[in-house]
Amino acid sequence: MAKRGDWVVVGGKAGEVGHCTRCGRGLKLPMPMELYLVTACMRAFTKEHLNCREGQFKEPQATTPQEWLAGRDTGISSCTIYSVMQHTGMDRYDVPQDPADFGRCYRLLKLFPEWLPRLPEMLPRFPEWRGLVDNWAELTALYEEEIQNKSGMAPKLYARMKELQP
Repeated sequence: MAKRGDWVVVGGKAGEVGHCTRCGRGLKLPMPMELYLVTACMRAFTKEHLNCREGQFKEPQATTPQEWLAGRDTGISSCTIYSVMQHTGMDRYDVPQDPADFGRCYRLLKLFPEWLPRLPEMLPRFPEWRGLVDNWAELTALYEEEIQNKSGMAPKLYARMKELQP
C-alpha cells in the first residue's frame, strides 16, 4: 500500500526536479541551487499535492522518438539507446545499472520495436553493452517475470545484469 505522498517522485521531464504522478504537474527549480532549498521545495511541492486523486492524470504515450525523449520515462541508459538509434549525441552515456534502468530501456524498445534487432549497433560505440545486448532476451524474460512482484524488487534481474557487466 502506498504511503501518503508516494505519488510525488523525484525526476521527470527535462528540467523537472520532481513531479506528481497523479495530476501530472512538474516542479522546476532554477539550478544550481543549495540542496537544503531543493529539499524544502520538494517538501512543499509534496504537501501541495497530498490531495491529488489517483487516476486524474495519465502520462501521454509517446508516438515518436522525440516525444519519448521529451517525456518522463527516460534515463541515461535508455537515452544511450536513443542516441545510437537516432544517430545523435547526448551529454552522458551508461549501461542500465539496475532493474529500474533496465525497465526504461525495455519500455523504450516496446515503444519502438524496430530498434530491438538493431541493439548490436550499440557495441562499436559502447562495448560495455556487449553482455546486455547478447543476453537481452533473457534479461527481458527476467524483467517480465519479476515486474509482477508486489515488492517492486527484481533480484534475479539485478544479479544477472551485474554478472553481464564488465
